[in-house]
Amino acid sequence: MNTEFQKIGLRGISLLSASGDSGANGRTDPDCTDKILHPDYPGCSPYVTAVGATQITESSGVANLPSPPPGCKGQNCASGGDEVAVSYDQANFASGGGFSWVAAQPSYQAKAVAAYLASGVTLPPAQMFNAKGRGYPDVAAFGSQVLIESGGIQPVGGTSCSCPIFAGLMGMLNGYVNTKTGRPLGFLNPLLYQMAAAQPTAFTDITVGNNKCTENGCASACKGFSATKGWDPVTGLGTPVFEEIQAYVEKTVINNKQ
Repeated sequence: MNTEFQKIGLRGISLLSASGDSGANGRTDPDCTDKILHPDYPGCSPYVTAVGATQITESSGVANLPSPPPGCKGQNCASGGDEVAVSYDQANFASGGGFSWVAAQPSYQAKAVAAYLASGVTLPPAQMFNAKGRGYPDVAAFGSQVLIESGGIQPVGGTSCSCPIFAGLMGMLNGYVNTKTGRPLGFLNPLLYQMAAAQPTAFTDITVGNNKCTENGCASACKGFSATKGWDPVTGLGTPVFEEIQAYVEKTVINNKQ
């Protein structure tokens, strides 16, 4: 399957996946009884862009807007606030993330992962994860209490919500690049990690939260990872700042200035 993912990337298609909704323990171990963490596939494949989820803390933001935009009338919409990793307490799930037991760590993320492992952040017991494996997610986007139209306005959540949001932005970016160069971006990960290192303002760094819970809750046996400065296996490089991303791509891809 990984070989097929590589073929898709070589065709110029950007392939994205949700990172999962059961934290680092995975949906196959909802009560955290196993002795290892369970990475979600295909999110932990090195050849897709995995997307985690964030939320706005309930104690922050401006709610009940005086002039709500379409869709927000009667809803508790926020215009800003403190963005953190999605939590079971608010969203009833935790963002999938961790390290693959199968796929080796790709060179494009080696420095970012090494910085995380050396940051001093509290890690699960060493035998529970493969520190030399592919780390995921790569990025994150808003994934809790997102309003959608489905026979009426209703709030939804999940990495299956955050992934389409990030994918939509990358679709806009791909369209923009294609009109300028005649070529799409294709496989995104090397570009995203290069971008984060060269222009950190392209992402909102998420430094609060963890993925120790599952969809069943937060059992005392559950282990996982914590968000911290830089890349982490909860929210990846962070959430996108589209104008900054577009400016970086304009400079490095369209104008070929490294």
